[in-house]
Order: sequence, then structure tokens, then C-alpha cells
Amino acid sequence: METTDKKVKIKTQRPESLEFISLYNQLKGVAFQNNAILSAQLGFKTDSSITEIVKGRQNISTDKLQKFKEIYQDYIHTDNYGSGVLMEPETGYARAIKQQTQKFFYSELSGDGDETPFRDLGNGQLNMFVPLIQERAYASYMRGFADPEYLADLPKHSLVVSKQHRGRYVAIIVEGDSMTDGSIDSIPEGSIATGREIQKHLWTSRFHIHRFKDYIIHHKEGIIIKRIIKHNVEDGVITCASLNPDKENYPDFNLNLDDCVEIFNIVNVSLNR
Repeated sequence: METTDKKVKIKTQRPESLEFISLYNQLKGVAFQNNAILSAQLGFKTDSSITEIVKGRQNISTDKLQKFKEIYQDYIHTDNYGSGVLMEPETGYARAIKQQTQKFFYSELSGDGDETPFRDLGNGQLNMFVPLIQERAYASYMRGFADPEYLADLPKHSLVVSKQHRGRYVAIIVEGDSMTDGSIDSIPEGSIATGREIQKHLWTSRFHIHRFKDYIIHHKEGIIIKRIIKHNVEDGVITCASLNPDKENYPDFNLNLDDCVEIFNIVNVSLNR
């Protein structure tokens, strides 16, 4: 009978293994240079153990994952919202990235010259880093959104993508339950909504509200997430709706585009469960 020593993936990757792989892919070459160094730090006998875990052939133990996170705690931001790695300005991961700018490449963007940073993960996928607006920063964002230095100092939300995406993006941590109806379309409190900017010169054309239903809207009174159900191009008015079925507390309303500062169509919603 013919035999083979070809290794196959294990049937079930435990959550700690998936978390390790995600962090490993983002930090390799930034926080540590190779598997030999990491293996020694974690107490593995050979660096092939790291390879086996990353390729899904074996699981990592909870103790070793915790040790990994402790060793690289300055590079990892952990909170209730996490999805990938969040970068704090001038500390930890962000500082390492600034010191190794050659590991980044930038998409050519239209508009005002803003750049969205990407990092090649080496497996046909990229990390895309987007400014993150936290709840406590809503008001400060409204004051500083046009200041490049303010935007550079915002923490970053990372997404794994298969190609460079053109345009300007922001991510926002969702407050409240206005966009929750129990369906798959819900954007619940605590989730992170990532949006791509619709440049102002395009506001005179009808929004693609059937393709992109939900939006981050920065207007003169605040920042909201709503579904746009109608766009009156002639009058420059959008009709906004909440997904929450309680229309007494969350009624539909009209918003004049002259009162809007920025509009982003939501392209991704991330939620830790």
C-alpha cells in the first residue's frame, strides 16, 4: 500500500490558535523577525512548531498564547472591540511601523492626497489600516477631521483584504441600538463600522443606496450611522432610517446635504463575540 508523509490540517483549530495566527501575521517582521526567535521566546524546542500552528496543523496552548501576548504587549491593543491590531500613536505597534516604513506600500488615491496604509502579509492578503473614531472621540473628530496631524494620531483599525482599495476610509465604534433589529444587517453597539468616503462632488449624483444601504454621516450636529432610504438629488436631501423597529423612538427623518460634512458608505462591520 502506498504511504505518504504529507501532513494535513487538524480538524478543529481552537480559538486561541486562530487568535495567535491573526496576531502572528500582523506582527511578524515588525515585532519579531523570524520563527526561530519567537520559538525560543515561547519555549518551543524547534521553530517548526510555529510553522505547524500557523499552517493549521496543530494548536497552540492557552499558556503559550498568553506568554506571546505578554511578550509583545506593547504591540497589541486589547479591548472589547478588537478586530485585528489597533495601533496607538507613537507607542508599541505604531512606533515599530514608523521605524520600518519600507515594509509598507501605499495605494494611489484620488482626492486630497490622503493615503491608506497597507502591509503585505505575504500570503496573498494585505492588512489595511484605517483611522478609528472611538465613542469618546466623536466630538474631537468633528473638530479635527480636516487636520492631517489629528488623523495621524488616531488609533487604527485593521482589516484583512485581498487587494489595495482606493479612496479614503474611516472606522467608527458604534454607539446605541438604533441600527439593531435582530437581522443579519444589524450594526450593533460596540461593533466597528468601516466606511469609504463619498466625495462631495459626487453628492449631486444619486447615491447607490441599493448597493450600499448603510452610511456613516458626519453632519453639523454630530456623527450618526443610518440607512439612507431615499436621495432627492434635486433638493439635495437624504431620508435616513434606523433599523430598530421602534419608530416612536427612532423615526425616519430628512437631512439636508448642505448640513453634512462627510458621508461614508459602510463596507465592513466587525464585531467581537
